[in-house]
Amino acid sequence: MIHRAFLPLVAFSAFLLLTHAQAQEWSRFRGKDGAGVGKMTGLRNEVRASDYAWSTPLDGVGHSSPVLWGEKLFLTLAAADGTNRRLECFDAATGARQWSWEAPVEGHNLHNFNNFASSTPVADSDRIYAVWGSGKRTEAIALDHAGKLVWKREWPEFTSDHGFGASPILSDGVLIIHTDSVERRKSLVMGLNPATGESLWELERTTPGTEEKHLTAYSTPVSMSVDGKEIVVVVQTNDGWKGLDPKSGKVLWGYDGEYNQRSVGSIAPGRGTVFATFGSGGQGRQGTALRPKASGEPDVVYALGLSDGLGYVPTPLYYEGRLYLWGDGGILACLDAETGKGIYKERVGGNFFASPLAVDGKLLNLSREGELVIVEAGDTFKVLGRSNLGSGSSASPAVANGRLYLRTEAALICIAGS
Repeated sequence: MIHRAFLPLVAFSAFLLLTHAQAQEWSRFRGKDGAGVGKMTGLRNEVRASDYAWSTPLDGVGHSSPVLWGEKLFLTLAAADGTNRRLECFDAATGARQWSWEAPVEGHNLHNFNNFASSTPVADSDRIYAVWGSGKRTEAIALDHAGKLVWKREWPEFTSDHGFGASPILSDGVLIIHTDSVERRKSLVMGLNPATGESLWELERTTPGTEEKHLTAYSTPVSMSVDGKEIVVVVQTNDGWKGLDPKSGKVLWGYDGEYNQRSVGSIAPGRGTVFATFGSGGQGRQGTALRPKASGEPDVVYALGLSDGLGYVPTPLYYEGRLYLWGDGGILACLDAETGKGIYKERVGGNFFASPLAVDGKLLNLSREGELVIVEAGDTFKVLGRSNLGSGSSASPAVANGRLYLRTEAALICIAGS
């Protein structure tokens, strides 16, 4: 029997455990494990402005997604004229802006659809981390939860040809950065000490033999447990997939795949399998599902092509035994996750750069035209609702603490469930 005097302590401990679990719901791009699956009930199929829990205007542009730790929401923004960049903190319950950290930006080449705030930050209980480009260098920063700069790292003469897209992640206590450099014709994966920014290891990916094959990667890695061992999975055109030890950077396995197109959408994990797509604008597509091992070559589960419904920018989604491919041009394909066999391929409509997520038996995504589309999960295609948010978006939604967070070009929006 627990003595009555200890009940408050037990209750407080339970509260801390619950808060810690909730805090990690969406601390990185696409949430826990990068899977894009959230916990929320009572999400309306259609919403109006009067249904918002809150909406906060945004002063700046960005394609990055919101991330959260407890009731703190973090977001990167860039000035519309490209002169500065900010990392801002909001109260996740009210939308009130708590602080803003600003730094100047040296311009560099950008794709017409990109901007200077595209990479999503990652958070832990102590700090918030961001990676971006400035001039001909890559920068990584860490701020504490009060907005104070803890450390900053720079890699000179190291930048991406179309701007940044990949987001940092944390794996087994190591900050993982994956980025490509068109200037030096190579790609690096780096493991940093989150407390200091010091490099624990740096791995150079294979330098292509010909300039024609070098196609910059923009995909965000995933961290997953395989046979009781934590591994980081990265993918890049020039030498395909790699499974890495997050502590040492040691290459545990590799798979080439003979890819000849860019990896833009990020890696989707699900039930011990990883899937990623490769593409090049409106041209062909390649997609591979692998089952990683702790060591040794991974099993190739299946390979897909353009006719299977592969997208280019949106990240695929594993959910309840199915693989969903939400295409840039508004085509949604549903496949059997184990075999890759098609179940349906239907037109949703609209144009999409954001990646879909799943919550409470529903799939949802946010279009570049500013429409929130909700589709029923399952073998039958059914659009449950469409909501006009009044402004376009290329940022993937986030779910934490029973709330849905949406970033549009004009505002940060919170929609509460029941």
